[in-house]
Amino acid sequence: PSPTRGPRAPGRARRLHVDAGHMNERRRSFIDRLYTTLGDETTLDAADMAAAFDSDAHPDVVAGNRSASDVRQELLEALAAGGGPVSRNLFEDYYDLQSITIERDEQFEALVRSSWIGLVRKRAAARKAAAA
Repeated sequence: PSPTRGPRAPGRARRLHVDAGHMNERRRSFIDRLYTTLGDETTLDAADMAAAFDSDAHPDVVAGNRSASDVRQELLEALAAGGGPVSRNLFEDYYDLQSITIERDEQFEALVRSSWIGLVRKRAAARKAAAA
């Protein structure tokens, strides 16, 4: 079990549910900008996002409490909960929960940025190529 999640329900995927309000406005704005940079509700596929997600910087992985693949699988389950493309709400809910364990805004932003930098660069290159 994750210290931020509790035990897994055996044999079934957990549905992410978070009471709103854990992220302050700075963090919520940062996550909103990141979502927009990554794509939109018609283009963001949960499996593609999980494959591109760099979970090595996750606090539970750094602390040795969980494996990177477990964190990546948890992300996939959270983002796939809607059954289609990743909605902005699911993406924000995932980070709302992650935000609870990180005290400083700068640390939160660095963690999130490092997790998605590869996909952000890939999307930017694709947009640049399409504009050329």
